[in-house]
Amino acid sequence: MTEFTGTYNATIDDKGRIVLPSAFKKEMGDLSSEPLVIERNLFKDCLDIYPEKFWNDRVEAFKSTLDPFDEEDDGFLQFFYENFKKVEMAANGRINIPADSLGYGKFKKNVRLIGMGKSIRVWDMEVYESQQMDKSTFLQRFKEKRRSKTAD
Repeated sequence: MTEFTGTYNATIDDKGRIVLPSAFKKEMGDLSSEPLVIERNLFKDCLDIYPEKFWNDRVEAFKSTLDPFDEEDDGFLQFFYENFKKVEMAANGRINIPADSLGYGKFKKNVRLIGMGKSIRVWDMEVYESQQMDKSTFLQRFKEKRRSKTAD
């Protein structure tokens, strides 16, 4: 079972390419020969990279909540599809990040890659440091979540 974990630093070259860490390439296994999907994260100034297999599950889950004959749902679907692109990964783990995605993530040179289970989150290092959750906030929210879970 594929489960991306850990945090790694990398660089983006002048052509907008990034090489995934060997741990992530190894975790992909057979999925490394299939397309990857790069999505603009809806909540933060970063990107999420999914193997296409996991992305398809996400798409189906989202589409199952929509009525294809509803105008508002059609708009939701359009917005959803505008926020991602499929790319190929080279044998050495190199990925070409589309130019508009580089701009969205405010990428310069140094990036942080974070395993997020079924996806890999990619941050510009400076943006990551300015937007990351601090430990005390995490602990407070974690305790709140546990309390609300046990109250149910």
